[in-house]
Amino acid sequence: MFVSEINMLSPRSLKECLYILENEKANLRLLAGGTDAVVRMKEGKWRPDCWVSLKHVEELRFITIQKDEIQIGPLTTHSEIIASPLLQAHADVLVQACQEIGAAQMQNMGTIGGNIATASPAGDTIPALYALGAVIELTSLSGKREMDVEDFFIGPGKTAANPNEIITKIAFNVRDKNDIGIFQKLGPRKAQSISIVNVAVTLSMKEGTNQCTGGRIAFGSVGPTAIRARKCEAMLTLGALTNEMIANIGKVAWKEVMPISDIRASASYRRDMASALLERGLYRLMKRWAEDGKQSL
Repeated sequence: MFVSEINMLSPRSLKECLYILENEKANLRLLAGGTDAVVRMKEGKWRPDCWVSLKHVEELRFITIQKDEIQIGPLTTHSEIIASPLLQAHADVLVQACQEIGAAQMQNMGTIGGNIATASPAGDTIPALYALGAVIELTSLSGKREMDVEDFFIGPGKTAANPNEIITKIAFNVRDKNDIGIFQKLGPRKAQSISIVNVAVTLSMKEGTNQCTGGRIAFGSVGPTAIRARKCEAMLTLGALTNEMIANIGKVAWKEVMPISDIRASASYRRDMASALLERGLYRLMKRWAEDGKQSL
């Protein structure tokens, strides 16, 4: 595909972008960081009549806190998330997920909104947002609406957003001082790899113990969308997170995920790795909890 064959519009404001989405009759596709665009075009999957570049819509690039809510703009890059002291303090699981996305060049260009809107079952930020209980804000000329991140994804590459809507905010609650999180990923090579399996975990701990009072566990690359491991989550509060309990939670994860076999891995291997990644993540969280002086090993 030659550059001369690509039609592109470059709105300078959110209002202008929404007007284009509402009134243009052509087949449009939004372009944020563009890290997936060339690959998908070569595959023949993304061939819109016209691209709508969001590069100049600066009002969609922000990281803020409003009362007890963290808010991130969809044009915020992975590098900006990694470097944010606010997110390091309140969303370490998301920071870790962004650190696993490709090389530095991809982190500098890629955006959280683009990662969400692409809706890949292997998207690294998506399980992290599940674990944070995030809410997605969608905006059109008619107004705004919000939905839980888990309701936003309806299949591989498919979301609940309407053609005239754009993601304008990702939000989640400020975490408690005793909340901890971790993101674990298995890829075919060290860097720039698509996840074979990934898992994001957030735990609310009781200070002075290794007792969990609640938590979220989300897997990627084990279904048509990211999934919550609710049976595993229910076990988190059944007793202290000892080595034995963590091993039992891992066994339940093996049964709870429903992966498929593809060119990157077999379903059986994905089950084994989902279980192992979750166990390793929980072990590491308990070790960090102890090292922070919140409990004794």
